[in-house]
Amino acid sequence: MRASPSPPSEPVRAARRFPTKGGLCAGAILCLCHLATPASAASPPRPDAEAVAGCRTLEDAKSRLECYDTVSGRTPTEVVADDPKAEGLRRTTLKPPSAPPTPLAERWELEAQTDRGPFVITSYKPNYLLVASYQDRIHKDVYTGLPKDALDSFEVKFQISAKTKVWPDLLSDRGDLWLGYTQVSYWQAYNTEFSAPFRETVYEPEVIYAYRTGFSLAGFNSRLVTLALNHQSNGRSDPRSRSWNRVVLSTLWDREANRAIEFKAWWRIPEDDKDDDNPDISDRVGRGEVWGYFKHNAHTFAAMYRTNFDPGTAGGATQLDWSFPLGGAFKGYVQYFYGYGDGLIDYDHLSHRLSLGFLLTDWM
Repeated sequence: MRASPSPPSEPVRAARRFPTKGGLCAGAILCLCHLATPASAASPPRPDAEAVAGCRTLEDAKSRLECYDTVSGRTPTEVVADDPKAEGLRRTTLKPPSAPPTPLAERWELEAQTDRGPFVITSYKPNYLLVASYQDRIHKDVYTGLPKDALDSFEVKFQISAKTKVWPDLLSDRGDLWLGYTQVSYWQAYNTEFSAPFRETVYEPEVIYAYRTGFSLAGFNSRLVTLALNHQSNGRSDPRSRSWNRVVLSTLWDREANRAIEFKAWWRIPEDDKDDDNPDISDRVGRGEVWGYFKHNAHTFAAMYRTNFDPGTAGGATQLDWSFPLGGAFKGYVQYFYGYGDGLIDYDHLSHRLSLGFLLTDWM
């Protein structure tokens, strides 16, 4: 007697003057090239022997089969009962996915067929190289000891960003612990008179707990809630040192495969007044932001609005992004920024920047 497939169930998941430019630039290029291939284009992971051995210890047949499928990168399967008259007889059927995983599901490995397991490095925020970045006025007063004409308005800006899952199923089968790292550098590459120094580099490591959600609201699907411990600093000594530590809460939503929204708010962990390099950074940079993403064919548009939630205090920022196809893994990239917090050393200086370059990994 032929059995009918049971209704699809939720996929189960298995398991510091300026720094020298040579080493930093070479390392950045290597990292960018490593992350240039989108996660969706990467070859399927090979099954880990230890993970496979772990599957063998599962006594329940359905759980064991789903475990094998997950570690091998296949669409999960399910075991369904045959006709009640043939009690005890069981068969395996392949459960087809209802739709391809969305970019958000791919990036955060929210479904079994996108799960790469722990300690696999993937892109986090966009990775880009902006070869022409113009800022209308650099706050040169903070660079004590340098001539007023030492810094150019034209420079190179690049970002490298990666993450890796370190503890799957922490506290819940819906929760994972991640490590993330983002670095943004402002390189005076065309300033040969002063040896093309790195004007500023911002380092941002974080520990992220990501919890998968599963409900819809106003046509959008709630995908993920994250809670992160975030450190951001420029690695300088006084008087150019800037740093802060935050607890960051965010929620991510998507709609089909071409629209996504992220809401983010944070609380700065207090510091002693004598140790605080930037006491008003929350007022200037902000206390929360919202990102919106829209993809049309091969073009991706993004917009960010950041606020300090205090209309009476100058602060916050706006950013607009547009990426477009160039061929291969590279995309053209235009970035516009207006507001506070373009960098850390001059976080309290109003910045107006327009940049053009290449994007290696996108938001979507």
